Amino acid sequence: MFLKLSKFFLHTSVFAVVLVAGSNYFPFIGVKYYFFRWVIEFAVICTLLWWAFERGNLGERLKNAFNKPIVWAVSAFTAAYTLAALFAWDVHSAIWSNFERGEGAFQMIHYYLFFLLLVTLFEDERDWKILFRSSLVAATLMIFYGLAAAIGASGFLGPYFSHPELNTPTLWSRLVEPQYRFQGSLGNPAYVSIYLIFVSFFGMWLWFSKKRDWLGHFSYLLLIAFFFLFFWLAGTRGAMLGLIVGALAYLGYLCVYGQKKLRIIAVLILFGLFLLGALAFGLRDRSFIKQMPGSRLLFLDFGEATAQTRFWTWGSAWRGFKERPILGWGPENFTTVFDKYFDARHFVPGENRETWFDRAHSVFFDYLSETGIVGLLAYLSMFAAFYWQLWKRGLREHPLMTGLLVAMPVAYFVQALALFDVLPIYINLFILLAFGVHILRGNKNPVR
Repeated sequence: MFLKLSKFFLHTSVFAVVLVAGSNYFPFIGVKYYFFRWVIEFAVICTLLWWAFERGNLGERLKNAFNKPIVWAVSAFTAAYTLAALFAWDVHSAIWSNFERGEGAFQMIHYYLFFLLLVTLFEDERDWKILFRSSLVAATLMIFYGLAAAIGASGFLGPYFSHPELNTPTLWSRLVEPQYRFQGSLGNPAYVSIYLIFVSFFGMWLWFSKKRDWLGHFSYLLLIAFFFLFFWLAGTRGAMLGLIVGALAYLGYLCVYGQKKLRIIAVLILFGLFLLGALAFGLRDRSFIKQMPGSRLLFLDFGEATAQTRFWTWGSAWRGFKERPILGWGPENFTTVFDKYFDARHFVPGENRETWFDRAHSVFFDYLSETGIVGLLAYLSMFAAFYWQLWKRGLREHPLMTGLLVAMPVAYFVQALALFDVLPIYINLFILLAFGVHILRGNKNPVR
């Protein structure tokens, strides 16, 4: 009973992304973190009760888990992150964070417990399929929340309420306004984009794992297309770049390791994407293109203000790293780095520009400045262990599914070069890593 309860709480944890508390000062943030912590703590308690009163083989499962390189890498990252918090410039902030972000070492320990419970308790394929389906349901609810906000439903918060001058009579006309980006229940369009990439990966895995079920195939295809629509409406260029590079990695894998038919299809899709991209790029300056929803995805200008402020902030992060290179300034301490090494180019009299950052807006520079070289290397080691285990296992007999394992970390990491990690991203990242431990285990046929 306790084992089932623990699994239930783990399956429930993915619904944290749906929760919004309008009474909070940061309505899209705090309640998600509180809910996630509670369900993980309940899952831990139930697991201990299962071990104590139902003679669960927890010790044996943990021993098997720590035989996996990915588990050691995630453990090293958590240890480095926590150590950086203990030696931080502001220890209180590094451990407990604040109401605006909710991260810090205390939250990271919950992510680690979430990962470890997934690795030790989810031994059956059925458990993972339930978790993936739960994630798809949570993503759908996240989108429905954004749709409710778009029509002005009572109690649903969205960007539309802050612009009463917006006179758009229909739901669709509100969603496709070029100056507005879909944020769902996450409160930030950038989070929506990478979150939907992750859940689309889960959907594709479930899709490809189905055998001779045309209704199931069509359902997953339709759902992934639905997710892509709102991915596009979120209009995040970094995530689009990540999706493109991830798709190229996937198709490239099929071209090398797929059967002859798959290779031909992959080459044709690559050629089609190249033509479509060239056409979109060539027509991007046309007025009808600029008026399309999500058209900002076609414009990537490193000279524009938003890009320049990122580069200046990265420069501040680099200077902060050089001062404290080993363990950095501590999680949630980037404001100190930014203030100390403030780049005066952020401030232009008479112009409305971003002049304050509490994140470097790049996982590379965030971890480098906040956790030092130790934390950054530990973070990168998780991906190194993932790909090393994938290469060691091979799995070339299932190219459609193995290609997903190759491509998903690529898509995540490319977009993360211009974004930081938050709860909707961390949850899915640790699900991916834990699933990697499961699917790359030592059994003869791990993919099925």
